[in-house]
Amino acid sequence: MPEILQAIMQFAPSTHFVTFAQAILYRGAGFDVVWPHYAAVSIIGAVFFIAALARLRKSITLIM
Repeated sequence: MPEILQAIMQFAPSTHFVTFAQAILYRGAGFDVVWPHYAAVSIIGAVFFIAALARLRKSITLIM
């Protein structure tokens, strides 16, 4: 995979989820090993949630 595409995919939550899910399921890794990927998924999820909430609030104010 091209390096630029690898860099872009670091902002996709599925990349980090697959990494920590495989570590837990296949290698029995503990939370101390997978916490960076878990944190990345949480942060990306929070960013998407905040963006969706802002968009919802904006669309509601346009209706009223």
